[in-house]
Amino acid sequence: MANSTSTYQEKTYKYMKSQIMNLGFKPGEYVTDTQIANVLNVSRTPVREAFRILEHEGLLIYETRRGWKVYSLTLEDIKEIFALKIIIEKMIAVRAASCEDNQLREKLAVCLQEMKEAMINNNVDLWIKKDTDLHHIIHQMANSKRAESIVENLNDQWHRLRIGFTARTDRMQRSYKEHEEIVKAILEKDNTQAEKATQIHLALVQEELINLLKNLVLPFVSKGI
Repeated sequence: MANSTSTYQEKTYKYMKSQIMNLGFKPGEYVTDTQIANVLNVSRTPVREAFRILEHEGLLIYETRRGWKVYSLTLEDIKEIFALKIIIEKMIAVRAASCEDNQLREKLAVCLQEMKEAMINNNVDLWIKKDTDLHHIIHQMANSKRAESIVENLNDQWHRLRIGFTARTDRMQRSYKEHEEIVKAILEKDNTQAEKATQIHLALVQEELINLLKNLVLPFVSKGI
């Protein structure tokens, strides 16, 4: 049985991560262990331990004499996150294209169709859920838990930008076509095209996101993104 400290640490970690990713705590906002301990009615020890995990994951940062604050992403952070995503997710796509599990292959096709329905209905929340589901299936097909864990952490770091980005104009429509190319290549067991389609998709997302931040976000914020 888990001891109370580890249980409280997990509770604090989940609360803080949810708040950061969904902008309950804003980029650049300072938080204290006392503040969070009072909110959750726990001692400061599990809060500090949760803070350290979140720091390791790139969601919090500690400043000497200032304390803990929510990490503010820079354009260089975005470029680095996507550079890593491209390298790892290309490898995952290649491995997924070699998967012989017909149940997973069928699940992938069904999930793509569900993404299409979310796009048609302009349901951003459902789209993001199905996008996450689709990539999880691809990771299962690739059979690499370590790679999946790394990608999930990278996605967590830019999650707070994702909803607004996805909801803009016709981004879902373009993204669907990009995902369609990836899934088609994987289902056709075309390793080369799966790798190429993945790189094209992520490069386009990075380019659009950076342009959006440069022109419509960064000029109007003072504490980062």
